[in-house]
Amino acid sequence: MRLLGKNVVIYGAGVSGLSAYELARERGANVAIYDDDPSKARATSSVGVFDSADVIVLSPGVDSCKDFLVDAELSGKIVMSELELASSLCKAEQIAITGTNGKTTTTMLVDAIFKRAGLPSHAVGNIGTPFSAIADRLDTTEIAVIEASSFQLESSKNFSPEIAVLLNITPDHIDRHGSFEKYVEAKSNIFLRQSPSDAVIFNADDPAIAALQPQMIAKKVPFGLSGPKKGGAYISGGFVCFDGVPVLAVEETDMRGKELENVLAAVAVAALRGVSFFNIAAGIAEFERPDFRRQFVGKSGDISVFNDSKATNISSCISACLGMDGDVVLILGGALRAECFGQLFAALPASVRHICVSGENADAILSAANEADFRDIERYDDIGSALLGALDMAKKLGCKNVLFSPASKSFDLFSGYNERGKFFDACAKAAGVKRG
Repeated sequence: MRLLGKNVVIYGAGVSGLSAYELARERGANVAIYDDDPSKARATSSVGVFDSADVIVLSPGVDSCKDFLVDAELSGKIVMSELELASSLCKAEQIAITGTNGKTTTTMLVDAIFKRAGLPSHAVGNIGTPFSAIADRLDTTEIAVIEASSFQLESSKNFSPEIAVLLNITPDHIDRHGSFEKYVEAKSNIFLRQSPSDAVIFNADDPAIAALQPQMIAKKVPFGLSGPKKGGAYISGGFVCFDGVPVLAVEETDMRGKELENVLAAVAVAALRGVSFFNIAAGIAEFERPDFRRQFVGKSGDISVFNDSKATNISSCISACLGMDGDVVLILGGALRAECFGQLFAALPASVRHICVSGENADAILSAANEADFRDIERYDDIGSALLGALDMAKKLGCKNVLFSPASKSFDLFSGYNERGKFFDACAKAAGVKRG
């Protein structure tokens, strides 16, 4: 995209917006930043700034359905996401990964495998480093591995990565997108502009994704846990396999249950990219689980404590529970949203022996438990007391594990799952949980 001399307005003065500002400025554009909060750095709150704009770039937190943004697009202005701006100015190969759950882990896993193989890989996007922060510094020999959220994809109508990965799609962020159908539509932007020479790696076991196959024109590479996938990745005989060839034993990774879908997707990406199975296996075996994703915190006596603060929705919590080895006391709760906790109680494995709940949505969880006739549940005032209660109950029941997997957003008390995860770790330390 040519920006020289054009008037560009960045909507949103967060980390992504500031990175987009610098990128557009370096490309010779006349750039302004608008934010609903005028106290933000470099930001103006005057909507008049949009009148002369040629291009409007949206930060991930900005809803593209705002009336004046729709009007701007109808009047001929270009409205795009920060992700799409960065992509249009980047010469590197682009591999984009999306899904309701597992995006960060899969992005980090692919990046780790590539680095193990000696490939110049860069993990960017929703993972923390905005794509626009490094997009124009990468050359054609490098690879951008992009974690793409539905917020970023929503307004990325011309985004076209060489490899697109769809991990799973379950109801989430409905308050932003308006409906599950709109959420699926946003996710679909990851592959809709691909060409037949590109590839789309997709979870063939996910019904919402399977329904999208007719719209995929790129090379289709399936993965899934339900059995062999011709030309794709799957589990067979205790091994992770790709297109009929064993790559590594499942026991060589600490991923379990549905988490193995992340491994399968990463194997498919790396195999398509020509990485040897030796380097794929080594990269996976050496991979360290990212923070607050079913992360081992330490032990209290014989009880292991795990921090899965990243479980901000029901399906992620279920995945974490299914991946645990042994009986579990589960800690739930967080911000009140539109989740249907009946789905959680319908899918909980028998290994979950007791639940401790706190947070803004505690009443909703208790109500769902009652309807599901799940009686082994108690309410606590806060996360710290819930942890103490969970440790006490685990000791009484002889459970091996306490799992903090809230199945809820964190915005009742925290700025995000990362702050919540750190708080839980501090509570664990105060409760005498020790590592090693």
